[in-house]
Amino acid sequence: MTRPRSFFALMMAFLMAFLVSCSSVEAKVPTTYTAAQIQQIQRYVPTLTEFRSRMDNLGTLIQKKNWIDAKTYIHGPLGELRGTMKTVSGSLLPKSQQQAMDLTKSLFADLVEIDNAAKMADNAKITASYSKAVKDFDTFLQLLPKA
Repeated sequence: MTRPRSFFALMMAFLMAFLVSCSSVEAKVPTTYTAAQIQQIQRYVPTLTEFRSRMDNLGTLIQKKNWIDAKTYIHGPLGELRGTMKTVSGSLLPKSQQQAMDLTKSLFADLVEIDNAAKMADNAKITASYSKAVKDFDTFLQLLPKA
């Protein structure tokens, strides 16, 4: 014959398991950055600032209509920009994360347009794409939290 105490303990265990499985805990989306997140993102700010100055150098090459060097500059000194922007985008808050990813894609679509237009020496298209790329990059930089 089973003891009533062990039967009661078994029933309580089943009741607890049932209650836990039926409960719904909603995961909270963080609305602010922690100090560690800000520190992690701030490690990339000097690199992104350097890439932004390189965009100015690309603009100088475009103004001089130096298409070969402009194409080389996109693939060379700006080659690591996409990876850095993706890494930073993944560290942002969810509300900014999608916008940062979209800006990264748009910036690189603009750089591809510059590259393709440079092959055809289409100055108007290159200038428009460059202006849009700089605007996208500046908007991306504004999404970053301040230290």
